[in-house]
Amino acid sequence: MSLRYALSRLSRPAARRAFGRGWLGACLAGALASLWIFGRDHLFFITAIWLLCVFAPVRIAVEVLVTRGPRMRRELQRALLARPNRYTTREDVGLMAETLFAREVRLPRLALPDLEAKVIDAAARVSDRAFRGGEGSAGILRALTTCTAVLQRWVGVIAAGEMTGSGWTAPAAAGPPDLAGPAAAVDGAGPAALWDPSASVQDQWLSLRAVAGLAALAKILTAVYEDSTGAPWAGGGPLRALAEAAMDYTDQVGLRLDGPAWEDVAGVPPAAVGLDLLGRLAAAWLTFCAAPAPAPRRLRAFVELLAG
Repeated sequence: MSLRYALSRLSRPAARRAFGRGWLGACLAGALASLWIFGRDHLFFITAIWLLCVFAPVRIAVEVLVTRGPRMRRELQRALLARPNRYTTREDVGLMAETLFAREVRLPRLALPDLEAKVIDAAARVSDRAFRGGEGSAGILRALTTCTAVLQRWVGVIAAGEMTGSGWTAPAAAGPPDLAGPAAAVDGAGPAALWDPSASVQDQWLSLRAVAGLAALAKILTAVYEDSTGAPWAGGGPLRALAEAAMDYTDQVGLRLDGPAWEDVAGVPPAAVGLDLLGRLAAAWLTFCAAPAPAPRRLRAFVELLAG
């Protein structure tokens, strides 16, 4: 299953780009080794062999997976859904995250195409850490309530900023110093704003897309929790309503659409999370969402902070 799952993931543009870079590097290394063994007199022959007989066929086969990959993934998902133990391996968790995203989430118009893959990767990483770390469903519940607290705080700040012009600034130690991103000020004077009503449209859209992604992540984790426990969760309905309202609100603010003022959703389970941790989590998530996919180090920083 691991091989089929890896092949099915190559239908993603980011995965194909990453594989293409790695395969090109491997072929260049092989060509240089061949030149060292056979000498530069065979440069043309060696180049033709590695380019036409090694590099090109594999790249063509990978591009074929653009259409074959989704079909393979659907077959794996159907087989997984028929099993009672759906979260035993990392591949199982990844497939369930994709399945539940397709079932639960419809991203807002403001979202970029790569946000779906980032949200799925984040949900899979958070879930895998909980199940393989021994926490199980309790770890999923703790993670999703924490994400919900960040989401409530972030949307509340955006709504207040629309009325009063106030914003939200990331804590000074929002993430690892070697991971530059929106959470760190460009000029080094201090942390950048997680939301600034006076910022450019492009900067505001970065924050709004991150909020939409966080709402989608909360919905997937809720679905994972309910699926893993085999029973509906009392807080699932209000949390889903909050996530849907938050994604609609990001479109309303970002696209300057007419709509009602933000209203908190009643019945969302509370989470005892300090304001400093909320800010650091928001900053880590914003940095991950703004980075080019797949950004594994930025995702790892967010997951480790979420796990505490």
